Amino acid sequence: GHLLINAEKLVKTPAVLSDIDAAAVPVAAMTAWQVLQVADFDLRGRRVLIHGAAGGVGSFAVQFAKTAGATVYATASTKSVAHVQALGADEVIDYQKQNFELLASNIDLVIDLVGGQVLDKSWAVLSPGGVLASIAATDVVARAPAGRRGIWLSVKPDTARLATIAQEIADGSLRSTIAEVVGFDDLAPAIERNRTGHAPGKIVLDLTR
Repeated sequence: GHLLINAEKLVKTPAVLSDIDAAAVPVAAMTAWQVLQVADFDLRGRRVLIHGAAGGVGSFAVQFAKTAGATVYATASTKSVAHVQALGADEVIDYQKQNFELLASNIDLVIDLVGGQVLDKSWAVLSPGGVLASIAATDVVARAPAGRRGIWLSVKPDTARLATIAQEIADGSLRSTIAEVVGFDDLAPAIERNRTGHAPGKIVLDLTR
């Protein structure tokens, strides 16, 4: 079959990336990039807390925040702590053993990729004027306590930024992690693994399998 799409919405895949590698990048990387921009302040010298830091979006967010000059706090499962540390996080909190609200404070920007109780507990660690940005809870604004600022992100296409990201991955300055590649027959179990916690990185569906 064929698919028609406006060429202005496409970014050429760097030669060093396979189709599988390329498939893991656009949504995760652009979401991570844009969620870090929503607070409208320079991240240099700021304190950023990223929940779900080992996943596809979180892995990129850690790297972008660190490159921007932020002090990066991140939550991850026990098996993913080393992965997130390797991405550059300054402080990795093992949510299976530790309570982040006791270890992180005065946070300027919380990136919520988890939702639920994690989101609700995160208001308490914000600095005065701090921002909580979520892609996991569309009702984040309604859930914000008085005096707190919550933002829900809807990702927008940005081919120029995506082209830059693709080049950074190609030259090795940005790392993309694939947790596993699955065929269509394994899609349902893969979705369940994604929901309950899986190896660090992005799950990619390969329809040629």
